[in-house]
Amino acid sequence: MPSFKASIFGGVVAAIAISSSAWATPIETFTGSASFSDASPLANNLIYFTGSFASSPFSFTGGVGSTYTDLLTVTGLDANLINWTDNDQVAVNVAFTAPNAAGATIGGTGSLTDVFKFRGFYWQDTGTITWNGPAIVDFADGSELSLVMDNITLNGINGIATGSGNLTMTVQKVAQVPEPLTLSLFGVGAAGLFAARRRKQAAQA
Repeated sequence: MPSFKASIFGGVVAAIAISSSAWATPIETFTGSASFSDASPLANNLIYFTGSFASSPFSFTGGVGSTYTDLLTVTGLDANLINWTDNDQVAVNVAFTAPNAAGATIGGTGSLTDVFKFRGFYWQDTGTITWNGPAIVDFADGSELSLVMDNITLNGINGIATGSGNLTMTVQKVAQVPEPLTLSLFGVGAAGLFAARRRKQAAQA
């Protein structure tokens, strides 16, 4: 008949074997919405940017190192139509609903330059949107995302220029949950203590 210590050791080994999946990288599900905005006042604003995402609201699941991308398409409207550069402040706002409410803003500067083309008798519009970043989102449960935007090149004619770039979210950390292995070992330990107490009581009797 196996000894008490051998039984406990066997139980621990079995718990580790059964709970091998506990060593897998944990994952998290992130949901929310992303929106683009022109952050400059409309008054005396000779250029104005609008934009929309291909997929918003969004939902994705992943572990550390996984990424999610969403395409942002932007249109710059220029009321200037003179050969110089105008600048505007723009922003991407991301509001999360899971794993818990959180948000981030990625700010940027958009520019447009008009150049009159005499051969074709039109204004050529070119410009860029340059973003700060990355923005880091820390969730209350311990998960963390890094958010970055691609810089965008804009092109068009007669006061309308368009361009696109990606919003990329990268999982840097995910919430740690109680592992089945830990719970199994706790159960084995509790069973061992109970058995030891029963053996002691039986010996005293």
